Amino acid sequence: MLEVRGLCKSYGGRQVLAPVSFVLPPGQCLGLAGSNGSGKSTLLRLIAQIQRPDSGEILLDGRSVLGDRQFLRRRLGYAPQSAELARELSVERQLTLWARACDMTGPLPEEVLELLGLRELLRRPIRALSGGMAQRVSIAMALLPRPDILLMDEATAGLDQGYGPRLLDWLESFLAGGGSLIWCSHHQEELERLCGAVLRLEEGRLLS
Repeated sequence: MLEVRGLCKSYGGRQVLAPVSFVLPPGQCLGLAGSNGSGKSTLLRLIAQIQRPDSGEILLDGRSVLGDRQFLRRRLGYAPQSAELARELSVERQLTLWARACDMTGPLPEEVLELLGLRELLRRPIRALSGGMAQRVSIAMALLPRPDILLMDEATAGLDQGYGPRLLDWLESFLAGGGSLIWCSHHQEELERLCGAVLRLEEGRLLS
């Protein structure tokens, strides 16, 4: 069970995320909703530890996982709103290097390549990809280590036609198998389909 306790963040003396707390059990999806700039992406980046919180705790099964490399590389998958890829690498090299960082051995998982249609893109340089293709690679990086917990920030936005429904189908199976998901989206139909509960943020604060 993932537990977030009192995460908050400020930039230049301005609070962009007031203390946020929630519990996410296995097999459940928690939605994040709110206008642009409401703090949704900041919250996900804090949980993924791309940025450090000013205060608060992140616990897995009651144990703090702040700074825990095993948690960040094997238990947690994070797909940011904008793909953060190395433009000079090929798709295959990008995925292989990330797999190694996650202590994975053997070939890239065929399930992930098939789900996101990446087999035919493996030799292409990242710089030559369209935005939708780059988004598929970014999602693949989140899925590679077969994590227990997924954080997905507007994952279907800009995704190539046909891959959004395919991803949503896969995520339903992921949840049915006991995975946990935090799903950030502006699309109410996606939130209703996947999420058992939805947190709504405005100006960095949870709405009651």
